[in-house]
Amino acid sequence: MMAVLLLLSAVVSLLLLQSTEVGAFVFVGSTHRQQPRSCSTSILFAKKKKKATQPRRTAAIAGKGFGVGKSLTTPNPQQQQSLKPSALIVHTESQMHATLIQWLQEHPTTYISPKFTIKQSKLGGYGGFSSTSGFADGELIFRIPREYCVTQDDALSDISCGDIFQMAKIKRVPSYQMLLLSGFIAKEYLLSKRIKDKTAIKHWAYLQSIPWVQNQLGQDHVIFWSQEKVERLLGESLAYNDALLIRKTVDNAIRLMKDVIQPIVEDADDEEIEEAVKGAFVICLSRSFAEEVESDDGATVEIENALLPLLDVLQHSNDPNTSLESYDDYILLRARGDISADEELFHCYQEERDDVIPKHKFFTRYGFIPGVREQVVELLDNKSSIFF
Repeated sequence: MMAVLLLLSAVVSLLLLQSTEVGAFVFVGSTHRQQPRSCSTSILFAKKKKKATQPRRTAAIAGKGFGVGKSLTTPNPQQQQSLKPSALIVHTESQMHATLIQWLQEHPTTYISPKFTIKQSKLGGYGGFSSTSGFADGELIFRIPREYCVTQDDALSDISCGDIFQMAKIKRVPSYQMLLLSGFIAKEYLLSKRIKDKTAIKHWAYLQSIPWVQNQLGQDHVIFWSQEKVERLLGESLAYNDALLIRKTVDNAIRLMKDVIQPIVEDADDEEIEEAVKGAFVICLSRSFAEEVESDDGATVEIENALLPLLDVLQHSNDPNTSLESYDDYILLRARGDISADEELFHCYQEERDDVIPKHKFFTRYGFIPGVREQVVELLDNKSSIFF
């Protein structure tokens, strides 16, 4: 382990040196943005290890976001006690999502409303829906325990590579927050493909429910594109520099993670590791949620990213019909207004404002353009004003 740490210390130093030349890609934005009215984009965590009934305070930040619309209030203790763990109900015909839900329901505090279902979305891929009875305003849709979410703490405490991730954090490797999260799930994903006892991988059911490669569930991203395709389609566009910066960040992460993963997954070759890290970065860019975490002593606040199972099934809308409440021990998703039977559920990933994130950056970050049904390649070929 000492030899590996010494080697990676040199690699980290090299990445720090390179970052002065290419810049660090900022995955989440300033903490000082004005709070948007319809689509708040973050949660400011209360100090760690407070009681579960203490809500985490809201704050504005650019990046896939946490609640929408309503201020957070402390749940009524009687209401909390009345929430029984969800029964084993078939919420979807999708096998990978059925496995995910079954895994979530293994935890005694998980609650998934029998009115919630997952099926094909008209926007592509899958989405969350109400069933034949719908939801009333404020009704609880699901409650997911924090320990089933994928967080920076999972990476930092990992027995096989936690020390290396600690080094990346201490040295402030460019975009280290995303490096920790994506590097950790890439390693876990590669291990899960090789062992028979999948339960040995903490988040295995979640990892198998999300797309890892291009075109899986309709997924596309500039990270998957060849350099030739980037130059040909984006070369003169507004998205070009952002795409290059993202790809450079991922290339640096691949170099680092090859040295981290190969001693752990010995039969993984360079190509397989590269594909896993690329897939992990796309997952974290398009699915992770930006959080501000206050230290135990309250002296500092840092931005972290987390993957929240089941919530990320929901499609994006700038006028969502759900709101998220975040607590130290769990997250709650509630209906924001009355939701009709068979209506699709939406969450707001990021407020659609050009001064926050223009549409061409929606594509380079999330892999899609909100409200646009045309293929991105067609938009680029036709010199759309979104990109030019």
